Amino acid sequence: MMKLYIFKEVSARVPRQKIFNLFDKIMSKETEPDAGSRINLVFTTKKRIQQLNKSHRGKDNATDVLSFNLGDSNGDDSVFGEIYISPDIARAQAPQFANTFSDELLKLCCHGLLHLLGYDHLKKNDAVKMRKRETYFLSLTKLEAGVS
Repeated sequence: MMKLYIFKEVSARVPRQKIFNLFDKIMSKETEPDAGSRINLVFTTKKRIQQLNKSHRGKDNATDVLSFNLGDSNGDDSVFGEIYISPDIARAQAPQFANTFSDELLKLCCHGLLHLLGYDHLKKNDAVKMRKRETYFLSLTKLEAGVS
């Protein structure tokens, strides 16, 4: 079974239990039950995410979320992928999407996880498919929390 590890390089409070619940829902629907390895979720600074974006994508700007599929799924200690999220950017853009800070972090976690699992949004059809999966998983999480 795939496992999620959360690391914080910043002091922002994150909804850990909601993130783990979201992760479990996505993994149960999108991966094989015997898929091993782990995913590292790192909440980092705006400066670090900008450095990662520049070094790995050639874009010298800060972004909200980056995913790196490392593709190693051979065993419990192997790393399948890493997701980096900037809570500062999430907090700043949450009102733009009518989200709370917590909801914005969940949305970015979902987005990053789907990227690791092969979803993309470069083409319109792929973007529609990815958005539908995001909406589906985030709605499951809200229903579980008793929010309609």
